[in-house]
Amino acid sequence: MRASRFILINTAFLTLLLVPALAGAGQAPSDRVVSTENEFIRIRVNAGPAEAGRFAVDTTGGDPSRAADDAKVLIYGSREPWTSYTTVIVDGAPYVFGGPSERRAGQGAQVTGIAASPHRSGEAIETSARVGDIEISQELTFARSPTTRVKDAALITYRVTNRGARTSTVGLRMVLDTMLGANDGAPLRAGGRAITSATQLSGSELPDYWQAFDSLAQPAVISQGTLRAPGLTPPDRLEMVDWGTLADSPWQFSFPTGADFTRRGEESQDTAVALYWNPAPLEPGKSRIYATMYGVGGVSLSPAQLSLGLTAPAEVDFQYDEAKAFSVIAYLENSGGFASRGTKLALELSEGLELAEGQPTVEVGLLQPGQTKQAVWRVIPTGKATGTLQISATATSENLEPNRVTRDILVNSPPQLSAKLTAPDRLSVTRDNRYSPSPFQVSAEITNRGAQVGRSLAATLSLPGGLALAGEGDATRLAERIEPGKTITLNWSVRAVGLPTGELPVTLNASAAGAKPTAARCVVVVPRLTPELRVHPAAQSVPLLTDGQPTMVPVAVKLVPARDFAGALVSLSYDPTIVEPLYVSRGEGFVEAGRLLSPWSAGRGAAGVIADIGGERSDAPALNAAEVTLFTVVFMAKQPGETDIGIEATAMAGAGGISDLRVVNGTISVQPAE
Repeated sequence: MRASRFILINTAFLTLLLVPALAGAGQAPSDRVVSTENEFIRIRVNAGPAEAGRFAVDTTGGDPSRAADDAKVLIYGSREPWTSYTTVIVDGAPYVFGGPSERRAGQGAQVTGIAASPHRSGEAIETSARVGDIEISQELTFARSPTTRVKDAALITYRVTNRGARTSTVGLRMVLDTMLGANDGAPLRAGGRAITSATQLSGSELPDYWQAFDSLAQPAVISQGTLRAPGLTPPDRLEMVDWGTLADSPWQFSFPTGADFTRRGEESQDTAVALYWNPAPLEPGKSRIYATMYGVGGVSLSPAQLSLGLTAPAEVDFQYDEAKAFSVIAYLENSGGFASRGTKLALELSEGLELAEGQPTVEVGLLQPGQTKQAVWRVIPTGKATGTLQISATATSENLEPNRVTRDILVNSPPQLSAKLTAPDRLSVTRDNRYSPSPFQVSAEITNRGAQVGRSLAATLSLPGGLALAGEGDATRLAERIEPGKTITLNWSVRAVGLPTGELPVTLNASAAGAKPTAARCVVVVPRLTPELRVHPAAQSVPLLTDGQPTMVPVAVKLVPARDFAGALVSLSYDPTIVEPLYVSRGEGFVEAGRLLSPWSAGRGAAGVIADIGGERSDAPALNAAEVTLFTVVFMAKQPGETDIGIEATAMAGAGGISDLRVVNGTISVQPAE
């Protein structure tokens, strides 16, 4: 019970104050709460203004196999959540996420305020805030628990983004005010430990997940916090301590190691968990994600005098390249009326599973009435069998009846991938010396011919010289899952750059977690383009004046493509009444590794002509490139009108003088000043 959090000196208010203390998931909704729910859990976020952004989690149907956990509390929240809260630390200063608190949790602390109030976005509830240049978004939505394979967990995600121009140091603390229905002081269980006093876990001590329940014989609610799973970011440390201590300290405090879970300053038991991600530099424009899961725990139960619970991931992957071990935890409670002597726990595994380390039998010894012990084993799939396998735990005693509990686990055989790659067999060249189609599409069809789902599919397109991705695009495409018997089609936009040409091979490499990689290949024939000397004005239409001054217009002369280019002399013509050349700068065609090549000439001026601009690559190798700039002439607008910028004469060195060279002139139109 949380009545003590609401106690006032005036006892006339006692009845009213107990109502929110006793209310749980079945309570009438508040108009200050945004909620989303499915058949397993409900997520509620306080809309504020006080305590805006704070959240709670309840069960709706909970574990479908047990009616006792329907409509129960997982994260305390009353009608309007306030006890669980998150702190963002920016450059050493802590800020509580959301609106200011009128109650104990984070009361008086600096807050981020709310940039975008809690709102539904599909199944998710989103909220955002900002501290200076640091943008913070909070999202709560449903996720599949690794121990149940259904969406009975809340995925809690924070994304922080640095919108400023300097690096900031950012960290985060998330407080979860755990509760099991009406039980606020149940032990927390992490790996092989039952935690009943203030404890810190970090590094290798951090479990993949932690659980809590009040009884194995008749549990009301079994909850689970998941730290490690795809898409999650394990914290740097986990603190399990009474809620009052966390409520009074938004960030660091003197940790009361070994203290029980009695709420600080009060008398009630009240467990809470804090996840810390240490402050770390966040560069301008960069983002960081902090994510964890909390919801219904997946534990197989067998009540008896020796009550048993068994938990493990509901689904694991066998991988050809690296089989990964997972944890199996057995809980044993003496639910009888007298002590169990010589108690033992033993693990039994189906073919296809084996212990990664240790022994299958654990000596528990004397187990007093009401006492609970737990044992943890590391198990690894061998690949000898896949599909639905079984793990079992057996409890024996010298004086109590034995008990046994069995749990199914789905071991996925590796996906078997096949791939097909398609692209145009041959590109054509248009009358204006361009490739068609341009860009063109390369398609990959990737099929999972295995019996199990493929995860973390990655498909990478490899292009030879002469081909490049068009526009913004990544050569590697990712997919979370590829179901058995299903095909995923991925498309890339590709363009030919003109050098090299001929039969160009395109290859695809695809892989998924634990699968043997597969590859596919196709060939695109790219014909040779006629080399062109192109005049490229930076703008074809310009105003006479810019900011009151004559407009400057750079005009680049490019060779497309450049094959064995060794040098050139080019003469340009223009209308001297419309524009006036100011200066000529060399392009990369006459630069090698940052070194200016010689000889080089900026040309000779005459009315309407700049003659013999260019030089040679006499002290550097001939150049091969899809495109190279020979030089740039900067013109100044003189009066309105239109002028051709034309190539009057050329002398090219390399590739036999480029006998089939085409010339493409440019035009500048100068508009009257406004």
